[in-house]
Amino acid sequence: MKKFLIVGIIIMLLVPFCTVHIKKRLYEKRIENYLIEDMSYSKEAIQSIECKWHFAGLPSYWVNVIFSDEPNVVYTYFAHDKDQLGEFEYHTIDGTTLSPKQLKHYKR
Repeated sequence: MKKFLIVGIIIMLLVPFCTVHIKKRLYEKRIENYLIEDMSYSKEAIQSIECKWHFAGLPSYWVNVIFSDEPNVVYTYFAHDKDQLGEFEYHTIDGTTLSPKQLKHYKR
């Protein structure tokens, strides 16, 4: 009986962790496909794609993208709704302020 209880507790702890991890990968892939298929970027143009999660954040998930030709700027995308993918903000890694006109990949 104790073994079943321990296994149950372990499963209850692992399921939320696995769910978050799977959703992060799903959103990363969704944004990668959006950038490559809809926005016509090449895979080489994208330096990194990383989904972030925050327990109390709104939104809970967001995807940060860094482009190869603009390595100092992080573009943040929503990926929740397949019909409304897109960029919603940007920031520089070093904290400098840039206007949208100075950015190569800013789409509004």
